[in-house]
Amino acid sequence: MASADPDRTVFVTPESHASGVMTVQAAVDSVAEDGGTVCLAQGVYHLGAEPVRMRAARSVRVHGQGPGTLLIGARGGFDITLSAFVTLEDFALISSGHRPGIKVSITAVVTVRRLTVLITGGGEGSGQGSAIQLFHASLRTRIQDCDIASRIGIEAREYLDDEGGVFRAHLLTTDLEISGNLLMCSWSGVQFSGSAAHMLRNTIRGNTVMFAQGAGLRLLGALSPWASFDITDNHVQSKGVGIEVGASGYTVRDNTVTGDPDPDSDPETGSGHGIVLRSGESGVLRGTTRIAGNRISRIGGVGILVRVPTGDLDVSHNTIEGAGEGGIVVTERGRLADAVIVGNTLRDIVTHRCGETVGTNGIRVVGATRALVGSNTVRNLTTEFDDGEEGEEAGGPDHRTGVAVLACRESRIHSNTVERIGRADPDEDERCLGIHVSVFARTTIEDNVCRRVPEDVDDDGHTPWSGLLVGDDPGGDEGDEGGPGTPDIRTGHIGPYVSVVGDRVSYLIGRHTAFAHASQDVSAIVSANTFTGAAQHPAARIDVAGDAVVSANQFRQHGDSDPAALTVRARTATVTANRARGGLPSIHLDVDPRWLAVLGNITSGGIDPEGDIDSKWLKLNVKGVL
Repeated sequence: MASADPDRTVFVTPESHASGVMTVQAAVDSVAEDGGTVCLAQGVYHLGAEPVRMRAARSVRVHGQGPGTLLIGARGGFDITLSAFVTLEDFALISSGHRPGIKVSITAVVTVRRLTVLITGGGEGSGQGSAIQLFHASLRTRIQDCDIASRIGIEAREYLDDEGGVFRAHLLTTDLEISGNLLMCSWSGVQFSGSAAHMLRNTIRGNTVMFAQGAGLRLLGALSPWASFDITDNHVQSKGVGIEVGASGYTVRDNTVTGDPDPDSDPETGSGHGIVLRSGESGVLRGTTRIAGNRISRIGGVGILVRVPTGDLDVSHNTIEGAGEGGIVVTERGRLADAVIVGNTLRDIVTHRCGETVGTNGIRVVGATRALVGSNTVRNLTTEFDDGEEGEEAGGPDHRTGVAVLACRESRIHSNTVERIGRADPDEDERCLGIHVSVFARTTIEDNVCRRVPEDVDDDGHTPWSGLLVGDDPGGDEGDEGGPGTPDIRTGHIGPYVSVVGDRVSYLIGRHTAFAHASQDVSAIVSANTFTGAAQHPAARIDVAGDAVVSANQFRQHGDSDPAALTVRARTATVTANRARGGLPSIHLDVDPRWLAVLGNITSGGIDPEGDIDSKWLKLNVKGVL
């Protein structure tokens, strides 16, 4: 039995719906024009071949009695178009997946809350399988506290008609909120991968995404200059990408991203990247992107990966543990204005596929105008081989760097701690670095601690480790420290990049992009750091075409080593108040004596200038006391 009362509430029961006396569609039609509530009693409602349609409806509320109210549709549950102030709440919906479970198109103030939605079928390649699809204009849409099981939970994208034709669905959102949902989705929890744009304030908050094979949250739309899009406090478990966003100004903070939760699973077949910035079909509108306070663990790729140009980038106070291909990486395509990488903790970056990840870094920033890398901790960056597999057989030597800042015009690298880089027993042709800076105009490196092992450096053996490399390793024999005959143009390999440093211009050449900086006004300031070295390379090698200031540092070289603890090659240099222990000599200077000042250094093995230095400088330093 169905009836209407004066407050515009229409009651529908399974019996009235099945008999046709008052169906769900008829009840919605009766309140669509003037508004009202459709109250669904407990029971099962078979919707048949068509969904319940709302067109030009306003102030309509469809209310069930929780999961006990079950709607079953062969081709979707609800189709809401050109409507405003519509609410769907407190019922369950099962659809075959041929169409979206709930379709929302050109609407204002639509709320979907406390629903249980199950979409069956709609496998990969079908173009279907989503629970909720948003199309065209979606103003103040709310999707809250729903439990969704489908291939894709909430999406905005093109779809197929009955004949298989593709319709391009553009989406514009304002004040969108997706919060508190459980999204058990085989491909993606939320996916805005088509042509999408967002205005005003938009939020995806407090959702749980499980079982995703593609991307847990994928949001590639463009933000207007006055818009914001916060992705916060979500828990994402994905075998693909955890969270993927465009580069026009998203904020990704306080999320938990995990790969395969099985602790016994094979890391080589684990998930993809944790958080990724990439371009979408809407193009690239560059805005300030903030990635802060996220917890990323057990992923097979990079923890945080920037692979598209953006405006300013703030990556701060994230924890990355158990990533397989790097911690925080800005590729050469991710050109930035200002990059701020501060307060992050990176642990156990363990690569299992050496041949595919040459040049793996804890933190790598490429191509920023200004880079600030500070107060980060990078610990245990290494490679594990299968039983019987060696580095050469796995695809080449292993190169690992704690912090790499490449082709950034200006950089400041301060207060970072780098430990346990490379394998416990690396091969001689491998290379392990604490901090590496190359192809720049000005850099300041201060108050960092870089040591391969926290124990005494003599306990580390003859490993290919340097705490600091400014410039590049020299060509030829590894023990060659350069000399007067060294050519004016120097080249080096830095993982997937090639550097070319000349007296006038320096280049960094990648697979897709090249960077150039003038070499005529280059300066490097290295102060108040602690760097250790090993038997094959100096603790710190500084090679710049311009000016070097090296002061108040501690350099500790392996006791058995011939290379100096500190090697400086520059046009002019000031080397003051450093402590250098180990190496023969402890400090090697390849600087024109006319442009060199050496004062107050304490060494174990003395100072060896490349040319004839004024003896007054050597008398102002102390030898043989460390």
